[in-house]
Amino acid sequence: MRDVAPAPDLDLLLAQGDQAQFVALCDWPTRMGRIEPSWLYVVLHRGHGVWTHAYRVVPDRRPGHLAVFLERAEEGDRRAALADWLRAQVMAADTRR
Repeated sequence: MRDVAPAPDLDLLLAQGDQAQFVALCDWPTRMGRIEPSWLYVVLHRGHGVWTHAYRVVPDRRPGHLAVFLERAEEGDRRAALADWLRAQVMAADTRR
């Protein structure tokens, strides 16, 4: 894993009552074949029903900025399942390299 900036501030993703869980810091292969250092999180949102989102946060090309990608969303509290899914994506990518 290459050096990356400190862990991201997730305030823009979270509303009151939401819960974020760090999953991994990894090199994530993009659809375009690039490898991006990424923080992976699952977030339980409660604002409009209960939804769990799997997010990937990466340093943006603009210094000091971050890009956030929604990798998957499921209805209900699916934190464990989506954390396992994110880890499986990382492991699968590692075996393809």
